[in-house]
Amino acid sequence: GDVRITNRYDEEYFLSSFFSAMHEGGHALYEQDISDELYGTGLATGVSMGIHESQSRFYENMIGRSKNFWEYFFPTLVEEFPNLSSARPEDMYRAVNTVEPSLIRTEADELTYAMHIIIRYEMEKAFINDEITVEEAPEVWNEKYEKYLGIRPKDYSSGILQDTHWSGGMVGYFPSYALGNLYAAQFLNTMKKDMDVEELLREGNLEPIHQWLKDKVHKHGAVYTPSELVEMVTGEPLNPQYFVDYLTEKLRDVYAVG
Repeated sequence: GDVRITNRYDEEYFLSSFFSAMHEGGHALYEQDISDELYGTGLATGVSMGIHESQSRFYENMIGRSKNFWEYFFPTLVEEFPNLSSARPEDMYRAVNTVEPSLIRTEADELTYAMHIIIRYEMEKAFINDEITVEEAPEVWNEKYEKYLGIRPKDYSSGILQDTHWSGGMVGYFPSYALGNLYAAQFLNTMKKDMDVEELLREGNLEPIHQWLKDKVHKHGAVYTPSELVEMVTGEPLNPQYFVDYLTEKLRDVYAVG
């Protein structure tokens, strides 16, 4: 089908658009891979935004921030940015996985990203329960960033107005990103039982990974509920431990601990 993505660009920081493109590309592949047999029905769509975000977060992080992906891709990057020639693929891998507080959700590392979602979830609950007003919201937002991340926005654009979701009426959407992380980690764990994911990434051969996701997840559209789909693909209900293990293993490697 006709599937298009949009992207943002920062001329001073190419990784912003790089990871954004991988994220949106994950969404696009999901939509493109839905079985032709479902078109014209209400099932020709992603089953939930949590599952949809699992595909975008999978490509953005579990591929795009993996060590072996950068071993493959870094020489190509150096061709476009020769000033990086003195660096190593491992340097890039560590750079894109550095854990540090940030004001912008979409540029957060995988660990602190969860705090951005928690802040928005708490804000939405407070709105719905009439615990805060719109006028109070910017200051409440800033206080939560100080509380959870130790940093404070200096303006609305790096604070409460950085996302398009609320202005578009998507209240309650943000937890979909957190669910997406959990689903993605569980899918990855199962995928590794079927193929050598690390070697494929080292070779830059993403097609078997894409085909696995197409066959197991994408083609089914909304035929199954999220719970049914996860259990069908992985053999068990959603289990957050896979995401905890994924992050623990990665960050131990990034910071050379344990």
